[in-house]
Amino acid sequence: MSLEAIREFEKLLGSERVLTQPEHLERYTRATIPCRRIVIAALLPQSTEEVVGIVRIAQRHATALYPISTGKNWGYGSANPVRDHNILVDLSLMNKILHVDTRLAYAVIEPGVTQEQLHSYLEATGSGLMMDPTGAGPQCSVLGNALERGYGITPYGDHFANICGMEVVLADGTVLRTGFGHYAQCKATYVYRYGVGPYIDGLFTQSNLGIVTKMGLWLMPKPPYMEAFYFHVSQESALPDVVESIRELLLQGTLRSPVNLVHRDRALTLVYQYPWKSSQGTQPLHEAVAQHMAKKASIGIWNGIGALYGTKGEVTAARRVVRRTLHKHVKRLVFVNQRSVTAIKKLLSSMVPHLSTRLHAKIDTLEKSFGILNGMPSEISLKTPYWRSQRKPPAQNIDPAQDNCGLLWFTPVIPMLREEICRFVHLARSTVHAFGFEACFTFTAVTPRAFDCNFPILYKKEDPLETQRALACYESLWKACLREGFIPYRIGIQSMDHIVDAEDPFWQTVRKLKGALDPQGLLSPGRYSLV
Repeated sequence: MSLEAIREFEKLLGSERVLTQPEHLERYTRATIPCRRIVIAALLPQSTEEVVGIVRIAQRHATALYPISTGKNWGYGSANPVRDHNILVDLSLMNKILHVDTRLAYAVIEPGVTQEQLHSYLEATGSGLMMDPTGAGPQCSVLGNALERGYGITPYGDHFANICGMEVVLADGTVLRTGFGHYAQCKATYVYRYGVGPYIDGLFTQSNLGIVTKMGLWLMPKPPYMEAFYFHVSQESALPDVVESIRELLLQGTLRSPVNLVHRDRALTLVYQYPWKSSQGTQPLHEAVAQHMAKKASIGIWNGIGALYGTKGEVTAARRVVRRTLHKHVKRLVFVNQRSVTAIKKLLSSMVPHLSTRLHAKIDTLEKSFGILNGMPSEISLKTPYWRSQRKPPAQNIDPAQDNCGLLWFTPVIPMLREEICRFVHLARSTVHAFGFEACFTFTAVTPRAFDCNFPILYKKEDPLETQRALACYESLWKACLREGFIPYRIGIQSMDHIVDAEDPFWQTVRKLKGALDPQGLLSPGRYSLV
């Protein structure tokens, strides 16, 4: 990168928003994966017009740009680019909630708007609306997760499905508005996603074809009533029947939102850290130790969570169907509403403190999981990356990358069939156990017909040998699942070259689109692309 380009960026943004010193760039290169890219500068625009200016300067100087929203893409690369020697375009200062329509239930937001910010705004303004949070925590970008086609577990859990209308800066500085957005007087830009003509919004998800600077997002009107349900499965052999029951409930419409199925070993990471002393260094965690820990925390071999939304009558009717469908296969099925959560907290607060420590942890977990189902972001899932870390997770403002935690996400999509789920469980468990890691499954019903498996490889990043072993484990799991047809819906920066194939007509087409929209290859080189 030339000094002339830096001077132009400083003239556009001011020197305080052009970061070039190593001490200012270090935070962008932290990651929970064993990759650390060389970043030559970071630019912090505050408007679409400034993004346009950045792109045009980069075009003149043939400089590669890598846009990020808030950089909290933990387990996939955090803020790191796919390749070295990119300039980061940090969009976190573009954090305005531009509009919320309470009657039509949508918001228009910029890339830097976080889950916590949007949730707080909706609550403070009495909007009567709720967002769908992910487990990535309060500080992650709403827009960024939607562009990665992330998901949550409320009825609006498919985040890309609830995008309506984008503003995109292309590699030549053109500002593109999708759907009806390019008609200045259109009244339906944020209520009808397709517009007229080809539907192109998907081109700007999991791609490097443009920089999204604005997005319409549909929100969920708060239901009059909600009940969460929790269940435990005591025997591994019951999993196939539970899978069939969940599919039945989703396809028939009894459940309007996803269900999570969490394996014991993943649940343990939410309440404990690896017991190095009691396990005497055994890896993976010895079965007897895992059973003892799970018993103390009342964790089943598989643990389910979901919710029912609607009027009280609708929820009551759905509860009967859920209970009738699941009761044969689960050990314990409990329904919880806001009144019961409040009553349990009140009872707990009246107990003698030293007798209620363990109960307090349980109700805290219950309250936070219930809150997520009500649209409230939480850091509860951010404890998982600390499983093998030498550090304890902080009480708040958790940042696994800053704390050098070891986490690699592997997230294949699997048909919701008993035989496919069992095949994947056996394959994944045998693979990671062979490398000395726990098989921490979480299945989430991303459609009524498919689960995504949110599968973390958790390792001690302070240990170079264990870090190498974790990466080898990931590579082995990737290859084994690819052979069996279990393909991830999303991948980390370390694996972009695994997924693209120069001989595949799909990736050839993506390359042609890249050549048409970004012939210099300036935007996010290598991101879900051959170039």
